[in-house]
Amino acid sequence: MRKNTGAALKPVRNRIWELDFLRGVCVLLMIFDHFMFDIGDIFGKEWAAVQGTDFFIGLYERALVYSDSPLRLVTRDIVVWIFALLCGISCSFSRSNLKRGIEVAIFALLITAVTTFLEMPIKFGILHMFAVAILLWVLINFISGKDAWRTAVICLAVGIMIIIVNEFCAARYAIDEQAFTDNNDWYFIGEWMIGNESGFYSADYYPIFPSVGYMLIGAGVAPLLYPKKRSLLPWLGEYNWHAPFDFWGRIAIWVYVLHQVVIAVILAAISWLFITPGDFVII
Repeated sequence: MRKNTGAALKPVRNRIWELDFLRGVCVLLMIFDHFMFDIGDIFGKEWAAVQGTDFFIGLYERALVYSDSPLRLVTRDIVVWIFALLCGISCSFSRSNLKRGIEVAIFALLITAVTTFLEMPIKFGILHMFAVAILLWVLINFISGKDAWRTAVICLAVGIMIIIVNEFCAARYAIDEQAFTDNNDWYFIGEWMIGNESGFYSADYYPIFPSVGYMLIGAGVAPLLYPKKRSLLPWLGEYNWHAPFDFWGRIAIWVYVLHQVVIAVILAAISWLFITPGDFVII
């Protein structure tokens, strides 16, 4: 007798390919950026001191050129803002943004703990910012009675306000050459809350102003872009050519948490095997 297994199969949830694709591109660009940064700032100095390693010295020199290039300075912020917009749009599709926000917050706190131990502290990086933004969306959605359009309007208004306030404060306190306050405990609000001579350092730094604003703008335009929660470009996504990028986009949170460790292990292994035998450089 033939068994009917169809009922046991769970339906595959449709995903909007262009969101995963763009998120995946951003993730891969981030990996490349951090790979070059680690070479230029950590490993390359040791590589350059060893004779007979022309290839790795050349790679170090290219990393230095890249680190100070206008291309990096411009595209880095663009990639982050695109990522933030995508995060905001994704709030409209998440089954539980409260759970999502708490998970991201836990990852962010773990990163702070580990990087502080390694004396390269990330006090308020991109994951901290995303956690605040997602939980703020949850609050706005609750206040709006979980109405999608009211939530979108409030998110859009608050997001624009955050960016405008940041521009005003940044210009105001840049002119006076002083921060809003010398109490650096408020660093997570905005860069203008940090004293110029405070010695504040965060290896990754994306404060609430203006970063959360971009995420809320993404949440605000989501119902306009995806009222039926379907791809805007289904014809362009045919033949699944975007699948390799989609994969990275779907696991973005895990990539962000783990990629620096993987990069460090790879570069340390290269040092130990080919350049400074017996020395991993990073330790």
